[in-house]
Amino acid sequence: MTASPQETVSATGTGRWYLWVAGLSVGFLACVPFWHAAQQLHGPDVRRWAVAFTAVTAWLVVLLVLTPDRNPDGTTPDSVFSTLGGFSALAAAVVSVVKLNGLRREVYGGVVPTARPLHTDPAIASILAARTRRAETRELIARDRSMARELGIGRPDLGRGYDDGGLVDLNGAPASAIASVCDIAPGLADAVVAARSARGGSYFTVDELFLDVHLPTEAEEKLRERAFV
Repeated sequence: MTASPQETVSATGTGRWYLWVAGLSVGFLACVPFWHAAQQLHGPDVRRWAVAFTAVTAWLVVLLVLTPDRNPDGTTPDSVFSTLGGFSALAAAVVSVVKLNGLRREVYGGVVPTARPLHTDPAIASILAARTRRAETRELIARDRSMARELGIGRPDLGRGYDDGGLVDLNGAPASAIASVCDIAPGLADAVVAARSARGGSYFTVDELFLDVHLPTEAEEKLRERAFV
């Protein structure tokens, strides 16, 4: 079983190696801890920092290559590349250490971003759960119509007991079930059933119903949310 990020990072210390790698390498290897943090936290911002310091590493290497060799007496000749390289390395080291000091606390402190519920109100949580259940049930209907019929999906009038999240079979449910599940007036549900009978008992899509029966906008929205054919 794969360990969670919290379990992995808590076993490896406090993350001070982030600072040692960035500081002692004078910025040359600062990208390494950034990539490690990006892998643990899975955040786009951290990944951008990792990419940026990878580019910084490449820049420092180029400046190092372009810096003239030492003089015979061991001194370094004056060069714009050596000056620029020194300032760049110092800046990279300082910036990376400051940024990594915060990241190491997130990674090694176990503060891993996780998906949080949009709401904690029980009523809202119940609505969201029902929506999820309806989506799952629609997938089941698409995969296995025969099973859906046996489970009584969309037919609360049959009392089969399957929790479909609140769906109604537009081609089979009686007016009372359509009115109850979709929360529309009984007269509108009667009009739906009458239109269905006039067409021979079935619709190919929910939208076809709206061509035959003029319904208020709110009722149409409820049928689109709850009904299937």
